[in-house]
Amino acid sequence: MRPATTLRALALSAIVALAARPASAQSAAQPASPATAPSAAATEPWSAHPTGSYHLDIQMPDQVLAATLTITDSSGTPTASLLPDGDQDALPMKVTIKDKELTLNGDAPKGPAEVVLTHQGDQLAGTWSYAGDTGKLTGKKL
Repeated sequence: MRPATTLRALALSAIVALAARPASAQSAAQPASPATAPSAAATEPWSAHPTGSYHLDIQMPDQVLAATLTITDSSGTPTASLLPDGDQDALPMKVTIKDKELTLNGDAPKGPAEVVLTHQGDQLAGTWSYAGDTGKLTGKKL
């Protein structure tokens, strides 16, 4: 996997966390604006069995990377995959839910990748870290 693809895979992990809520009808997703992204005080607890798909906008140092996060239920355990726009291979991610935070962890070519998501309704906000880099992201349930 190329370095750009790996960063895109990390972005895809963030999407998985966004999918923690049931998916609604498919619609064109718009990036969450700072005015609509959940604040720390206004976030809601995640479901114990989050499933669905989410659009993520991952803030990279020089661009915004769009990705799709998909969370499914595998025998009562949530699993996720993060697929950056333009990539063919999704990054599988482990899902951990602790009250208001949904954490995604995956193994990428340059080491571990982590995405932490919060939500208020269908709006998402969070952080990502990979290969020594960190950043923020926003998203919306599809």
